[in-house]
Amino acid sequence: MNELKVGTRIAELRNINNTTQLELAEKLGVTDRAVSKWETGGGYPDIALLPQIADIFNVSVDYLLCGKKSIKQEIYIDYANNKYNDFVNNHYLSAGWKIVVMKLSGDGEGACMCAVLLEKEIFED
Repeated sequence: MNELKVGTRIAELRNINNTTQLELAEKLGVTDRAVSKWETGGGYPDIALLPQIADIFNVSVDYLLCGKKSIKQEIYIDYANNKYNDFVNNHYLSAGWKIVVMKLSGDGEGACMCAVLLEKEIFED
């Protein structure tokens, strides 16, 4: 991990979000001197703080560490019979997709319809 790049990303995100070092420090429970130290390459945040920093700036920890931007991609699948269950399980869920919303409905005569919204975070180089 390159401390200077992590610190540079934190500084960029902080500036984009119009947040001062003191404001960020208070949210994280550290001093503004610690934030300054990270941003100038004199150190880096404790690993336990990385998820908090990522949440504050709405980025992934991967972005903080590696500079890779993430994109959330969504897929909507609507199906009326059970043959698609294995397809969704084998093709999407096993490949890291997550179910965001699932809606089931029946017609009262035994038929069932299902709509699934899937989401996956994709990282770019």
